[in-house]
Formats: sequence, C-alpha cells, structure tokens
Amino acid sequence: MQVLKVLLVVIALCVVSCATGPDLKSITSGDVNAYLKETPNAEEYPNAGADLLLSYGYVEFYTDGTSVNRHLRRYKIFSERGNRYASVSIPYRQGYQEAKILFANTIKPNGRVVPLNVKDMHDSSQYTSFEFYTDIKQRKFTMPAVENGCVIEYAYEVRNLKPLLPFDFFTTFFCQTFIPMEEDIIEVVLPANIELKYKKFNTTINPLITRSGNKKKYVFTSTKQKEIIPEPRMPHLTDRDTFPQFTMWTLDSWKTISRWYISMVKEQMQVDGDLETFTKQLVKDKKTDEEKIKAIFNFVSQKIRYVAVLLGPYTHKPHAAREIFKKRYGDCKDKTTLLLTMLTIAGIKGLPALVPAHGESFDESMPSLQVFNHVIAVVPSGNRYYWLDATNEAAAFDSVPFARPMNILVINCDGSYRFMKTPHTDDEKDFTNLELKSTINREGDADVDLTLTFSGKAAEASRYFHKYLSPEQRKKLFERRGVEVKELTFGSFTDTEDPFVIKLKGIYKNLAQRLDEKTMALTNAVRVDSYRDITSARERKYPISFRTSFYNKEKYVFTFPAGFVIKNLPPAFISEKPFKKRIENYSFHDSTFEISIHTKVFEHKINLENLDDFKKHASELQKHESSLKNILFEKKE
Repeated sequence: MQVLKVLLVVIALCVVSCATGPDLKSITSGDVNAYLKETPNAEEYPNAGADLLLSYGYVEFYTDGTSVNRHLRRYKIFSERGNRYASVSIPYRQGYQEAKILFANTIKPNGRVVPLNVKDMHDSSQYTSFEFYTDIKQRKFTMPAVENGCVIEYAYEVRNLKPLLPFDFFTTFFCQTFIPMEEDIIEVVLPANIELKYKKFNTTINPLITRSGNKKKYVFTSTKQKEIIPEPRMPHLTDRDTFPQFTMWTLDSWKTISRWYISMVKEQMQVDGDLETFTKQLVKDKKTDEEKIKAIFNFVSQKIRYVAVLLGPYTHKPHAAREIFKKRYGDCKDKTTLLLTMLTIAGIKGLPALVPAHGESFDESMPSLQVFNHVIAVVPSGNRYYWLDATNEAAAFDSVPFARPMNILVINCDGSYRFMKTPHTDDEKDFTNLELKSTINREGDADVDLTLTFSGKAAEASRYFHKYLSPEQRKKLFERRGVEVKELTFGSFTDTEDPFVIKLKGIYKNLAQRLDEKTMALTNAVRVDSYRDITSARERKYPISFRTSFYNKEKYVFTFPAGFVIKNLPPAFISEKPFKKRIENYSFHDSTFEISIHTKVFEHKINLENLDDFKKHASELQKHESSLKNILFEKKE
C-alpha cells in the first residue's frame, strides 16, 4: 500500500512537471542556469515587481465546433510586489470544459527546480457567494519556494467539450500591459473554411498567417514591451487610440447570435395559470399601456430577487418564465424573460436587447456573443421607447437604462436585429441637489439642516445603497462626517419615479473657526477639483480621460451671529471647458452668507499636445481654490 501511494505521487508529479510538446516546453528540459543568466535583472525594471518572460496562448477549433486552449506563463520575480503572479486561478465550467495543469515549476536563483505538488492544487467555485447557482469552477494553486530572483512557470490546458455557440471566438491581444514583457504570443488555429477577422489599433505589428492542409494558423507576437505605469485619470487599457492592441473574432454576422438567442427566449416564455392570472390581476385597473408597463416592471424589478444563475445550460439561456415567477428569483436574462412574458400577457410587445460589457470599446463590425454581459427589454411605444432594466430594482420604468449612452443589440421576434443607442441622461431630470443650512453660534458650532435630493437616474445608486443599510448604519454614515445627528429621514425606497430625498438635522462642532471675539473664519467651505493629482507630475505619458457625471447643484447657507459681516465677498466664478462646466455665485445679506455651485463633467479626452493648455487652466483653478481656503467674517459694532 505504501509503495502504491508513492507511485501515485510520482505519476502525479510527472503530470505536473513534464513538458507536453514543443510549443509548451518547460525550461527545465534544457540548461536552466544558462537560461537564468539571460533573464533581465530587477535594475532594468525598477518600477516592476516582476517581468513576464513569456506569455504563450494557443487556441485551436476543430471541425465539430469543440476547441482547446493552452497557456504558458513564465515570470521572473524581482521583489515581493511580484509575488501576486505566483498565485494562479484557472476558470473552467464543470461538465462543459476540462482543465488540466501540464506543468508548474519554480526555478530558484541557484538553478534548483521545485515542482508544484498536485496536493497543493484545489478546485473551488469561482463565485463562492453563488455556490449553489453556478458550475463555474476554478483550479487554484500557489507556486512553491518563491523568492526574489526566481523564475516561475506554469502551463495548462482547457478543453471546450460543449461549446455554447460553436466557432464563436473573440479576444483582445494587448501588445502592452502593466508588467514588462519580453515575449507575448497567441496562436489561433482554425479550420481552413473559417476566417479569423482582426483589427489592429495603434500598432504596426502584423500577424503571421500560414496554411497547412485543412487548417489555417494565425500568430500574433509582441516583444520587448515596457510596462504601462498608471497615471491619474488615464484612459482604460481598452482605449484603442492610446494602447496598442489587436481585436480578433470569427463570426461573420450578428444574425448568428440574434437568431440563436431569440429562439431560447421564445422557448422559455412559458406561461401557466398562476402567472397568467397574476399578470391580468396586476394590470386589471390600468387604463393605459404606460400604466401597465409600470406595474409589470415594478413587480419584476422589485419583487423578483436578483440571483446570478450560471448553472448548466443557463449561463445564457433563461429559465422558464413560469419557473422564475414561482421561485421569485433570477438573473438579468431570467428577469427580462419574465418581464417580456408578462408584457405579452398584457398585450404589449417587448424585445430583448443584449448589452455590451465595455460600451466604450464596442464595435458593431465585430460580432461575438462574448462581448455581452447583460440583457434588458426594449418596448416601442409610439414615438418613444421604454428601456427596461429589470435587474435594477432602484430604476424607474421610464428612466434611461444607463448613465452614459450604450449601443445595444435589439433582437426582433423573427431573429432579425438592429443596433440602438440608449439615450443620454437629461440634466433637467437626472441630477443631484444639495441644500445645507448652517446656523452658527459665537463658538463656531452650528445647527445644520441638510436636504439631499437625487432625481431621476441620479437617484438609483443612493436609493439602492441606503435601502440595504440598517437605520443605525445610515446614521453612522453622517456621524463619521462629524455630524451629531438629531433627525434623519429617507425618501421611499420603492417609489422609484419620485426623487430620493435624505433630510438631516443635527449639530456640527467647530464648523467655523473663532479667531477672537470679533473674527470668525470658514475653512474649506468650497471644495474645488483643481486637478492637483495630474499637475503634480512633471511629465505625463498618457492622455487625460474624463467620464460624464450627473448635473450637480449645491447651495450652502451660513447664518452667523448678528452683527457679523463678510470681510471679502468672493466674486462669481465661471469655468466652461469641453470637459467640465462649473459656476459659483456668492452673496451676503443680514449676517447670512450664501454659496451656489453648479457642476457638470463631460465625456472628454485631453491628448498630450493639449496638456500645457490644460495645466494652465488647472493652475488658475488652484489659485481660485486657494483664495477660498479661509473666508473671514468680522463683527461690526
């Protein structure tokens, strides 16, 4: 028995440590010390914790639609900051994919090889919060004997046995990332009758394309790339104008997706007596389609609990509508299917729409199911549309679905499709409004009366956040900001068409600084984003990226003891730039100082050639900010 145990361990170690082919060769099959001598030193990359010596990816699709993915990663660890690359998680779908570790080794600086022991590999759910609702697993391990100067390498294989949508391949190959990289290779092998389409951005690299028999191979290679060092407010890595990359895909048309998806939705729009009776009762007294849409949407969004269900065929296929209704839970595709089914019972036509995960980089010329991670319903009504995101329990039925416009794939009942762009937010409807009244006594303490109003789309995040806090937790939020809370009320968490209002009354100690019997000061009463995080660096390598915000209104009223007047009333301030609008107004009357601020940030990118102009603007903002640091008030006899 003991011999058998040893034999099994040896066999397992061979599986872990032996190379499987020329493309996935371990450095342990050659002269390890000679290889180590050729690797870069930490001094060459002083900002990096590790160097990616080799990243090799291999993807092959077979004629039956199944595929295999093989990956090899090899790092040199420079410091403790690089140790995170020694912890590995390999995701796979149990029953649909098979994952296998081909080899994993740590090569110490002296050349000693320490292989990974199979006993140190563990399988677990990738989403531990949804253990019961997902078969997405991960094989996890951490490399042994890691120290500064060592090299770690591991290779693994994932076989796709039951493809969701055959021959749908999509990926982005980033030529540069946040770690220095010596060599990065991806090989894609396809049946000769399937073409790999690709677009390249901000790079002169071209793939090597070869054909052998009934297969075609595409090889993309990037070498000797320095790491991207993050800068404040830089664009995301997916920004194709900034960072070099390829995007590649295989499908020829969105019809492949639209026909496939609508067939599943129609199949699952199953009705039973309970669902039909409930729906008809729900809309019985509703006289217009709008009233019916509102009632159905509010039920699905607020009464059907969101639970991510990624189990078996249900990663993309919704459950039956009658089942979702009965269980009272489901994910985005489930809730949308139930919503569409109930609308149909009420005599209203709705359509499913797939939403891309990265709207800013979504390209209509690159069809793939893999670009989507969400689904909503779209209901045409006369000259307008209702954009119904039933996953969002804090949303109003007639609001825009997203804070920024998105191109979405709307699928018709016959399997045809069209792209539609969701609307912009409306500054007249979607905004935040803060009103703070402070009555200051002679010691500088203040009775404060705060009203926070979140309207339209701007209300959703705050409504949802506060809904799931206990009353004591809500109170603590303001106490942490220094307010002694006397009264605190919140608007409705379910009447989503109404603004969400928070009202607070309390005491704020030392709001104003008492300098002497006749002088008081307000410190930092006006906060300005003056971009110091950007201008503090002498050099910048990447553009500045701004993301749109809701329109924001602020009004501050400070009432001082009788007889106090402001020493220097700040002048009005107006700044209107393509990336931000800010208006400030100040007034003083009868011991009361008022500040009014309106701001709005716009989607915008500032390229390096315009950086000097931006810094000049930021410098003026910083001077303005400094002028408002201390506002003095004096008592007049």
